[in-house]
Amino acid sequence: MTDKIKRTKKIQQHIKDSTISCTSMVVTVFGDVVSQHGSWVSLASLIQVFEPFGFNERQIRTSVYRLVQNDWLQVNKVGRCSYYCFTDLATGHYEKAARRIYALQQPEWDNNWTLVLVVSVPDLKLEDFRKSLIWQGFNTLTSGLYAHPSSERSSLDELIHELGIVNDLVVFSASTSDLSSQGVLKDLIKNRWKLSELETYYKDFLHFYRPICQKMFAKLPDPADCFLLRQAMIHDYRRILLRDPDFPVAMLPPGWVGHEAQDLVKRAYKMLAQSSTNFISEKITNAQGPMPEPSNKFFKRFGGIAF
Repeated sequence: MTDKIKRTKKIQQHIKDSTISCTSMVVTVFGDVVSQHGSWVSLASLIQVFEPFGFNERQIRTSVYRLVQNDWLQVNKVGRCSYYCFTDLATGHYEKAARRIYALQQPEWDNNWTLVLVVSVPDLKLEDFRKSLIWQGFNTLTSGLYAHPSSERSSLDELIHELGIVNDLVVFSASTSDLSSQGVLKDLIKNRWKLSELETYYKDFLHFYRPICQKMFAKLPDPADCFLLRQAMIHDYRRILLRDPDFPVAMLPPGWVGHEAQDLVKRAYKMLAQSSTNFISEKITNAQGPMPEPSNKFFKRFGGIAF
């Protein structure tokens, strides 16, 4: 059995063992790839490139259909062919996620916390608001009061305006210079945000991808495997970030394992970028033919990608 077959089977088995849904993987491919190559993709080529992931045509069609029903994908039919792209809703969610997924490093912390006090958010919007806050790393300090150790508010402000709840909550900026209070806060973070569970996710991620990447750093796989590895890694990393509150270094345990995982993803992504992009240009199509070259935003990922 060749190294290529072994690597492909290992990733396929990992996807199966991790119970990764086809729908979730489709979202990853649209966010990581399609959004950077003209935004539209043919269903036929999507089915073709998903085969190495272990998903069949029926699963792809079902996943795409569900995403259309949930307003994540829009469809354009040309003759018998169907083409898909993110909706505005999905693009908004993706842009928020991309800021974290492809970040070079965390900005310097200014010791400020952001607090959100929910006053009268309508019930129909409250659950979406709560889920989005959790994704951004907020957690409840007490009923109706959410907190995060950061003063960066762009994603929060976008969310508040998207849901139209500007007059239904209060946003505070808070800080403390008291050393004992900072110690209490670190214990609060460790327990309330369940850092031990998050640490396990990162360790499992490194246990699987570190050996694969070490071999890749010595000898780059062929374009098809570069594409497969890039998508699988970004997908798993994105899933962990859904649980990661993105805390500043000062609020994390020494030698935080999440930083090692981030460094591995950054190094691997930069190495895989050119070869996987060649695969995308050759195998994935839209209504005009081969996918266009990646956008300028793509080349800014992880602090800069160069071919």
